Amino acid sequence: MRKEKTISRIVKMEERIHNCSRCSEVRVCCHRPSTGKGDLDPDIMIIFSNECDQSWTKSKYSGIRQQIARMAGGESGVYHTFMVRCQPKICTLRRNKEVLFDGVLINADNRCLLTRRQCDGLMGQPDDQQTMNCLHFMLEEIEIFAPKVIITVGEQTYQYVFRAFGLLDPFQREFNEVKNKLFRSSEYLFMTADFNHSDLEQSVADLEPLFQIIAGSLD
Repeated sequence: MRKEKTISRIVKMEERIHNCSRCSEVRVCCHRPSTGKGDLDPDIMIIFSNECDQSWTKSKYSGIRQQIARMAGGESGVYHTFMVRCQPKICTLRRNKEVLFDGVLINADNRCLLTRRQCDGLMGQPDDQQTMNCLHFMLEEIEIFAPKVIITVGEQTYQYVFRAFGLLDPFQREFNEVKNKLFRSSEYLFMTADFNHSDLEQSVADLEPLFQIIAGSLD
């Protein structure tokens, strides 16, 4: 019954994400916003900054979830999601043509509807306003799943999530000082992480000592 209610709430939230127009200048070049994947009754939630920032395949994300589940004892459900749902793109063509439109200019095959070719827009980083526009979806997702452990991946994710939960002022300390550590709010246990592209498996494994510390709390 609980899982059915969770699925219903997540589906409704994802519909609102898909219909969101807060960042209209970003949405036009994003066919489908990023949504979470994994166990729908998770003990552990992993939060990445945005999907394209990682440039990983679906199998990479799945492998990270599986590796973390093993480190947590093998019985814990793991779910991953994103702080920013739509990836900004730098498109000179769209700007040069001063296109007036109402809708998305990218189809399901990542083809631009202006050129009829694969989108060649350059990936950009979400700015503060775009991140803030998305933040409430992530907080809602946390409230729906109520995981026991939340893993923030990367400095930007750590800064926004920690500020949202009032843990500490994340701009007061260097990220390297707080990376791969445990923090607790009144509701959740947090881990900070920074998964490295060049040595992904090892950078995920760096969290194993933290799981040893909290052994038993995930049962």
